[in-house]
Amino acid sequence: MADLSAYLAAAVLLVFAGHRLLITRGDGADPAQRHVAGFALCLGTALLFNARATLATLDRLLPPRYGDLLVTHELKTAALTFLVLVAHALTPPACAPDRTRRGRRRQLLLAVGVQAVSAGLFLVAGVTADDARETVRADRGWALAAYNAVFACYGCFCLLVLVRALARHAHRTTSGQLRAGLRMMMLAAASGALWTLWALKDVATDLSRGEQGLGEDLVSAVLGAVTALLATGGATTSLWGSTLTAPLRWLRAHRTYRALEPLWAELHAVLPEIALGRSAAAWRRGPRHAEFALYRRVIEIRDAHLALRPYQEPDVPDRVARALARAGGPGATDRHAVVEAAVIAVALENKRAGLRQAAARTGGATPVPLPRTVEAEAAWLLKVTGAFTRSPTVARIRAGADAGADTHIAAPASTIE
Repeated sequence: MADLSAYLAAAVLLVFAGHRLLITRGDGADPAQRHVAGFALCLGTALLFNARATLATLDRLLPPRYGDLLVTHELKTAALTFLVLVAHALTPPACAPDRTRRGRRRQLLLAVGVQAVSAGLFLVAGVTADDARETVRADRGWALAAYNAVFACYGCFCLLVLVRALARHAHRTTSGQLRAGLRMMMLAAASGALWTLWALKDVATDLSRGEQGLGEDLVSAVLGAVTALLATGGATTSLWGSTLTAPLRWLRAHRTYRALEPLWAELHAVLPEIALGRSAAAWRRGPRHAEFALYRRVIEIRDAHLALRPYQEPDVPDRVARALARAGGPGATDRHAVVEAAVIAVALENKRAGLRQAAARTGGATPVPLPRTVEAEAAWLLKVTGAFTRSPTVARIRAGADAGADTHIAAPASTIE
């Protein structure tokens, strides 16, 4: 079982490494992708060598158990170094190019030092194999314990640097699919940290008995396989992410579509012409096309907003600001939503009463810049809908406009056209 897990993880990583190297040829390739390929190549080879069947072959070429405890650990250490190089490559070049280059050089020097110290400690330990018990004994148990501790500490350091870089990169990105891939890579790094820390289990036996077990145990092999699958999945999100996340997108779009119903219904009751033609939607029914339906609804709400501009009262934002100040109003974003909801509510009442505002002919009130994507626009309109239906401030200002409608004199028909 342990060998099967190790070979499976090794196969996944080596195939992935070959694919990455194939598509990142040339001078203009992304260095982060090359470092990811280096990580996968080193780690996949280490897992391949760490399987018991492979170790039996290596023992014919090297001193007993050098393949298990030296070669595979050196390969894993090199893989961890590639992860730190990935973290450096994720830093925007415009931020601090000189600092990034110095950090990369320091990391490479540290990596060379760690690998040299690890190899030295292993040789000083004086390791001999006990095949009958499937263990290795060390003449100097402290050296073998230090060897394992250096690997575990360096691995955790590398993974911490990577997680921090991935978190910053995920915070900066606007692509949901890329953000999902980065978060999966963060999970892979967390799994890798557990895998690395598992090496500390050998330190206690090294110090107490001067020996440790051979090969990859089941827990270590499973953690390696999980790390490999998460890392590969995170790095290839663009290939499968849209397919697997489609149902979640459809559900989210459907829920948003339904949540916008109260605002849309009131706008449609006063401005029925905002409804787009049904022929375009006839072949777009069902859960798979919820995103299209949401797109239509956003357009219809914005069309209504534009149609209501001649009926907007320019002083509504100031009235909302004063009302919110008296009530100790919400944060800036929610305050903008309340303003837009109030502007729409008052304009609706004026439209019903036929009260066109002279000042509105210059363009009306635009409380906040419009978002640039459909997703962002829908999220913003959810806030506006919430304020439109639930805000006491909007209700009071709207009631004032409704009560004042009877006292106004409708504009001449010539001014409405």
